[in-house]
Amino acid sequence: MRSIVKIDSKGRVTIPQHIREPLGIGLGTYFEIIVDSEKKQIVLKPLFKGRGEGIAVEVIIKLKEIKDLQEVITICSEGGYEIISLNCLYGEVYECALTIYAIDEVQISRLKELLSKYEITMRF
Repeated sequence: MRSIVKIDSKGRVTIPQHIREPLGIGLGTYFEIIVDSEKKQIVLKPLFKGRGEGIAVEVIIKLKEIKDLQEVITICSEGGYEIISLNCLYGEVYECALTIYAIDEVQISRLKELLSKYEITMRF
């Protein structure tokens, strides 16, 4: 499926209805934006289809050992959080970026407490 769209004065692009509907994309759907500078392409990847409520938060977490990542994943899954995406880089420590779906601010506060033994930064 293809469509030609243009950017408005605020830098927004409207995804046509004939594309949104079959994919289940509704109001409030979050997207991951993937940029390929070499090909000069932008890819929009829906993170969760049709879910208009809740909050997607990016959690940047520093881990001394990669085995700590399993503990973080377990904490998130047992706490009822949905991990949408996960990327890790290794330098002096492992720095992982998790995009997590939370129901509300209370659940985000609880996640901060659950991960308090790690060095974390949250971005909304």
